[in-house]
Amino acid sequence: MHLQSLLFSALSVSAVSLGWSALDKPSASNLIWNDKPAVVVYPQADKNPDGSLGKYKKPSAVWEAEGYPIGNGRVGAMIFSAPHRERFALNEISLWSGGPNPGGGYGYGPNAGTNQFGNYMPFGDLFVDFKKGDQPASVSVEDFTRALDLRDGIYKVNYKSDGVTYDREAFASTPANVLVINYRASKPGSFNADFSVNCQVDADISAKGPVLTWKGTLKNGMNFEGRVLVRAKGGTVSASGDRISVKDADSCTVVVAMETDYLMDYKKDWKGEAPSKKLDRYAAKSASTDYAALKQAHIAQYKSMFDRVKVDFGKTEPEVAKLPIPERLKSYKNKPSDPDLEETMFQFGRYLLLSSSRPGTLPANLQGLWNEYVSPPWACDYHNNINVQMAYWGAEPANLSECHQALIDYVEAMAPGCRDASQANKKFNTKDGKPVRGWTVRTSQNIFGGNGWAWNIPGNAWYALHIWEHYAFTGDRKYLEKQAYPLMKEICHFWEDHLKELGAKGEGFLSGGKPLKEEQQKELADIKAGTLVAPDGWSPEHGPREDGVMHDQQLIAELFTNTIKAARILGKDAAWAKSLEGKLKRLAGNKIGKEGNLQEWMIDRIPKTDHRHTSHLFAVFPGNQITKLKTPKLAEAARLSLEWRGTTGDSRRSWTWPWRTALWARFGDGNKAHEMFEGLLKYNTLPNMLTTHPPMQMDGNFGIVGGVCEILLQSHAGGIEIMPSPVDAWPSGSVKGLKARGNITVDFSWKNGKVGNVKLYSEQPRVVPVRVNGSVTRMKTLPLQPKAAAAPAADRKG
Repeated sequence: MHLQSLLFSALSVSAVSLGWSALDKPSASNLIWNDKPAVVVYPQADKNPDGSLGKYKKPSAVWEAEGYPIGNGRVGAMIFSAPHRERFALNEISLWSGGPNPGGGYGYGPNAGTNQFGNYMPFGDLFVDFKKGDQPASVSVEDFTRALDLRDGIYKVNYKSDGVTYDREAFASTPANVLVINYRASKPGSFNADFSVNCQVDADISAKGPVLTWKGTLKNGMNFEGRVLVRAKGGTVSASGDRISVKDADSCTVVVAMETDYLMDYKKDWKGEAPSKKLDRYAAKSASTDYAALKQAHIAQYKSMFDRVKVDFGKTEPEVAKLPIPERLKSYKNKPSDPDLEETMFQFGRYLLLSSSRPGTLPANLQGLWNEYVSPPWACDYHNNINVQMAYWGAEPANLSECHQALIDYVEAMAPGCRDASQANKKFNTKDGKPVRGWTVRTSQNIFGGNGWAWNIPGNAWYALHIWEHYAFTGDRKYLEKQAYPLMKEICHFWEDHLKELGAKGEGFLSGGKPLKEEQQKELADIKAGTLVAPDGWSPEHGPREDGVMHDQQLIAELFTNTIKAARILGKDAAWAKSLEGKLKRLAGNKIGKEGNLQEWMIDRIPKTDHRHTSHLFAVFPGNQITKLKTPKLAEAARLSLEWRGTTGDSRRSWTWPWRTALWARFGDGNKAHEMFEGLLKYNTLPNMLTTHPPMQMDGNFGIVGGVCEILLQSHAGGIEIMPSPVDAWPSGSVKGLKARGNITVDFSWKNGKVGNVKLYSEQPRVVPVRVNGSVTRMKTLPLQPKAAAAPAADRKG
């Protein structure tokens, strides 16, 4: 049955077809689907066997725009399906070239050794070539549909050929720690296919019985191994050379397992158990389990996370809602009136985060979990001048808190390597020539404690905000004491040693390593002796390097403020916290320029530019030093600075739109926030709903979740504010399951802009201040049902 019929006809729906029952039809807001086959190409090949790449000029464009992703935080695949062939571009999140990289360079590629930065590597490809008897399957079929169903996290294909209905399903199982694929034919004995593996780096590939195996060792010494187990019902399974063939089967289940010997432990030189031993355990668990049981376990675990949040932004017109996603995106560019599509983008961001980041795994990188390039853009690394942080903006408010833990564990695990690099840098030495305490980071980080490219000195403070926010949302005191506070305190030590003290009227201030000209120096006439500034900073990728850049000052102020709170909550280090409070008061603060803008630097330059970064607005979001209620003049100045950035040219970047969505939401302007959401969908979204910088980066997908949450719910300024930024395009709707700070779950609805049906839930009964419909009231929380714990995909920690 064609997917359009599934979506919009009143006819009964077969439970076989794509796994949807007649009583539970999918809506237009939980499917990402296409009625056109994907372009299926071999990696690093210039053309398809037929001499074309369809509408794409190069294989990379195919990978970015055609594939649908599945993942469990550790292993995943980008899937490309056509009637005659299917490709699974495989990934395991720890397969990296490079190493500790003590020199701090940015050399990457498949041959990068331990003294280079390296990059995230593709694990290989599983190709399935479908047959009709001994001949290739026809490319001409009826009612072809491929879809990613966000309700159950399962990828589905359905079509008819020669009177036979074929169904395919694939998912990444967290309980089994493997990828699972299933093929079914409505006519017994009609499934025929050859299975083969391609690896982009040197590997030994072999087939024996029902198992394909490939394994190798990267230039940095990392060992990897993958296995494909093919189980057919009916028919025969045979191995020949490096492929497995299935003939005349009724159905076929395929299990894909991948591993490396990486361990996220500095003390063990990042080396753990051999991959073969781990794969043996996975095989023991999944080889004897039938497909129905694997699927049921996956759905139960997936839904325990994904179903925590429901959103309804309104109803899309039926003629638009029935379109495949590529056509809906085209329609949206002409008429951005598709609330179901906006719901899809929000929930897709949540799907991608829980698919690429779980406790016990490495965090999501620039491309989440997915990569086909042996030398990917920006090494597919952890960029800490906004990108990796943006990936987790939605983790707490969108009720995926445990996904956030992967980032925090990563920061903790990388700290020793960062400490080595920071203390080896004489520019960070204290006044008396001693190595700086604590650590900071370069802009790019790998998985071996290695840093690359330029120093992003306040990046440590930005990490500290995430470390604090995890506590602020969960209220987990044990976490605060054992993990968060020690990390935050050490980062504070770095800044205590590194901050620079200015003299009266800004004496000693440097720009580009030189004193200011006399006219500019006059702008610092109000600076008091003893004012503290971050030396030689940079408003990321914009403007000069100089002292007291507002981006840096805001981050340090946020760090000191939250660390002081943590110390007092724990009853620790009272004298030190008091001295830190003294330093906080001495930090150079935000200033309003002569044209009413929030200054990006202590010197009042007028940056009317379309630059993608809005670094000096960190204090608005994700920080909270500037708010409408507490600092209205600064908020108005920040708003003007945001207006100056515009929405054209360099501002049209995948990750720029989400930040500006959140900023406008913090200013209380829901319509401007929604305009930014529209911009992401119009200008930087690919046909498969992945976002593009270009090239494809997932921070836009991740970040928009946080931005939309700010439209709906805010809790950063004390108390809870519900629907703080109403959107005219969403006149009526509802939300269930969003999180506010203090571990409070929030449900509400609205009609014609007026909020109603507010319900708050917490583990213990509490009374909290709530701002709703312009008034402040106090509400008592209801008992919160404990949520199911999310099982880690694997334990990478030492």
